[in-house]
Formats: sequence, structure tokens, C-alpha cells
Amino acid sequence: MWNRIRSLIIKELQIILRDRKTRIIIVIPPILQIFLFAFASTLEVKNITIGILNRDAGADSAPLIERFRNSPSFVRLDPVADEGEMRRYIDTQRGIGVICIREDFSRRLRGGEPAELLLALDGRRTNVAQIVNGYINTVVRDFNRDILAGRGAAGRPESELIVRNWYIPNLEYLYFTLPCLIANILMIMGIMIPALSVAREREFGTFDQILVSPLSTFEIIVGKTAPSLLIGFLQATMMIAAAIWCLGSPMVGSWLMLYTGMTVFIASVIGVGLFISSLCKTQQQAILGAFVFAVPAVLISGYATPIENMPHWLQTLSLANPVRWIMAIVKGVFLKDISWAIAWRSLYPLCLITAVTLGVAGWFFSRKLE
Repeated sequence: MWNRIRSLIIKELQIILRDRKTRIIIVIPPILQIFLFAFASTLEVKNITIGILNRDAGADSAPLIERFRNSPSFVRLDPVADEGEMRRYIDTQRGIGVICIREDFSRRLRGGEPAELLLALDGRRTNVAQIVNGYINTVVRDFNRDILAGRGAAGRPESELIVRNWYIPNLEYLYFTLPCLIANILMIMGIMIPALSVAREREFGTFDQILVSPLSTFEIIVGKTAPSLLIGFLQATMMIAAAIWCLGSPMVGSWLMLYTGMTVFIASVIGVGLFISSLCKTQQQAILGAFVFAVPAVLISGYATPIENMPHWLQTLSLANPVRWIMAIVKGVFLKDISWAIAWRSLYPLCLITAVTLGVAGWFFSRKLE
């Protein structure tokens, strides 16, 4: 049996690696994607452009405007003449919003009265608007604190919140993105390779030769899984190396834990790819089927939005998503040095998903054999 499996594995590797274009597809795209998506797929809000409608003729509005100009979050402050231009400014999306300083701003500050600011934000960009609102509130709060401090000790705040960020002290978003990208890119490649492999053999007519050979269903599944698993190891190693040594991502956990999780995860998505390939007759159908699975898997994995923010039925559905569990392991190993006890909480669902996907793929292949 093992000689037949070894022969099938060698045959699969020869088919995949003998084509120069296929070798390029296996090596180049994952590396390019890890570099490109690391900077493109960010949810950070930086380089903000905002308008300033300053109706105040006093001296106190200038320091406030200067604080916005010196803030690292804002790159440009555009002067706005009146409310009509403010409306056009937001409608044409020249900036995310406009800060309106009333004409009595300086007079009220000097008189010890509350001075109001109007902030008009572009509600079409809901997430960005909320984040920018927080940035602006921070600048205004610091401005108010300095004013209170200038009036004497009675105006000083009695308590101060000191924030310390664990695991990513400087809140470098790249360190969060890289482990997630490794999992997502590995998922796509892990599905595509086995799906295209079987579909290509169907097109060439060689798949029927496998079905009439002495190979059992188990031997076919192992022979199809092992080459994709080896290629997945290669791609994972290249992306991890690029993330650590080229992009500077921290790696504080266990390498054994990382590759154990990767092994089970790759096997689970290979099962999905084999299941898709068992339903498809052409490579075009296999590619379409892979993306039908990949896009929802990324969306409900917790990468773009927290799973806790999703409806309960989507949270339940995400339990069957292998990307959710491997992301927890990869982020835990890269950033937190999690223990095996914590990793097991994500590892055993991956084992169950792997058993189901490979089992279903094997059942479909056994039907073909019959």
C-alpha cells in the first residue's frame, strides 16, 4: 500500500513542479501578497484631510488649529469659507469632515464659559468617521486640559488614565496584520492546489486512470493530500520568513506549536479543495468553487471585524471555519507566546474540521470509484 501511495505522491509532485509557470505560481505570489497586503489591507486611519471653518476673530482659536496641524494623524487642514463650501467640501469628499469654530469661541474661553465646536463628518464612511471623531476629541480634550492647567491648580484634573498596551506596545498594526495574512493566503493556496490538480486530471483524462487503478479511496486521498501539504509547508515557511526577517514582525512563541497548527490547518483546507474538485469537471469551475468558499471564510474569520460584533448565527457558523482557529494560533504564537493548553482550544476544532473535510472528500471519491 505504501509503495502505491509513494508512487502517487511522486507522480503528483512531478505534475505540479515540472511546469515552470506552476513553480512560479507556487513561490512568487505568496511572497508578493505578504508584502503587498501587509501595507494595503490596514484598518488604520492615517493621513487624514479635514476642513476648518474658523469664524472666530480672537486669538484662542489659532492654538487649537495649530494642535490639529501638528497632530500626526492629520496631514492637511483645508480652510473653508462658509457653510455652503462646507457642504460642497463633504459632498465631493475632499476631506472626511469639517471643524466649525464659532465666532464667540475666544470670548467664551476668556470668560470661563463653555465654547462649542461643530464637527461635521462624512457619514458615508462610518468606520473612518468614528475613528476621526475620536482623534478630534483627543486633541480638544488636551486643549481643554491645558486651558484648565493655565487657570491654576483648582482647574487641574484630579486623576489621569495611564494606558499600557500589551503584546503590541506601540499599537503597530502591521504586527497584527502579518499573522492574519499568513493564515488567509495559506488558506487560498491550500484550496487552489488540490482543487486544480484533480480538475486538471479530469480535463486531460488521466483521472479515470486513477479510478480504475488498484488504489483505494484512502490511498488516493493520502496521495493527493501529501504533495499539497508539502507545498503548503514551503509557502508557509517563506511567508513566515518574510514576515519576521523582512517586515520585522515579532515571533515570541513556539515554532513547534506554530507548525503543528499549520499542519492541521493545511490538511483541513486541502480537504475542502479535494471536496470542491470532486464536484468540478474543469479548472475554471474549481477556481470559482475555491473563491466561493474563500471569500466568506476570510470575512467571518475575525480578521476584518471581531467575531463578537457579528450576529449570533454568524458566530455559530464561524465555528466551522478553519481560518478562525488557525488565526488564533498564529497570532498567539507570534505575539503572545501562548501555552499548549490555550493553543489546544483552537487546535482540537481544527482537528475535527480536518476529519470532516477529508472524510467528505473521501466519500465523494469512493462514490466515483463505485
